[in-house]
Amino acid sequence: MAKIVGINLAKNGSLAIIEDGRIEFYLEEERVSRIKRDVSAKTLADKYIDSSVDVVTICDCFTRYNKQTHRERTEAKNIILKIARDRGVRSVDYRNRHHDCHAACVWYTSPFHDSAVLVMDGKGSYHDGYCEVESIYDNMTPVFKHYSTFYSEEESALEGEPHWIDANLYSNRTSVGQAFRRVSRYCGFDEIEAGKTMGLSAYGHPATPADLFNEEYGHSLCSTEFSPEGNTTKYTGAPLLEADLALRLQKSAEKHAVFMVKKAVELTKKKNVCVSGGFFLNCLANYTILKSTDVNLYVDPIAYDGGIAIGSALLEYYEHFCDTPRPIRISTVFA
Repeated sequence: MAKIVGINLAKNGSLAIIEDGRIEFYLEEERVSRIKRDVSAKTLADKYIDSSVDVVTICDCFTRYNKQTHRERTEAKNIILKIARDRGVRSVDYRNRHHDCHAACVWYTSPFHDSAVLVMDGKGSYHDGYCEVESIYDNMTPVFKHYSTFYSEEESALEGEPHWIDANLYSNRTSVGQAFRRVSRYCGFDEIEAGKTMGLSAYGHPATPADLFNEEYGHSLCSTEFSPEGNTTKYTGAPLLEADLALRLQKSAEKHAVFMVKKAVELTKKKNVCVSGGFFLNCLANYTILKSTDVNLYVDPIAYDGGIAIGSALLEYYEHFCDTPRPIRISTVFA
């Protein structure tokens, strides 16, 4: 009998309780603190971490841009670590496995026993100065990573051409998730209100091209000309209405998502595809994937960072407490 508490300290601080691989409990901190998008989970940790817990997994997402948010996460993490230590519970840091946690959250809870897993978001964990922005897994084995220096504090990191090392791509291009953050901010929304930008796209001009992501260097990459902040003429040739810009990004993102799903199928030779990461809250993109491919698609119900709490706990359980890779599920729907 293994009881694991998973905690997410990225956006939407959350806590999950996993017992023998089953999700017994999940809640987000904002529900008790009444603070919208509360990044901490210290109230939940104080209530649910006790001597019956075998291990606490903690996954945060280091940010270089918002020092206040980073400070809040660090303070919350230190409080949670002290709670676990004082109550005799071991803790494990999953900071460097952000995308792994997304993948675990969707794959271990999916109806598939054998599938590709695709993770796309704003950004994940940092590795040697690069930040993971897209990941493909064969079940839970990583087969492709796109790392970007776009999030580096060093200007020199934005120089140089994209290049491949083994099966992984290293570039200086922004992710599709970050592109939505930037356009959302430009359109007057909060940077994480990508859903509003998706909705606004319905009011854009139908002739708006889908050319912000294009195939180059053996991948689909965001254009180097993409820069909505303060200079819409840089990549349009003329000022662009917010709705047209939203539509341009939406259509481009859908095209990019289809490319990535096809790439996942190509690399894994599997037609079952699980998707996770904040980008896949975009229901229009998910529908486009279904229309444009013949895959069996499973979308993570908690695709955003809140699901990291579940994912980190499931990773810990299946990697350290369970002899089988995952429970076998038989589905007549996807047979």
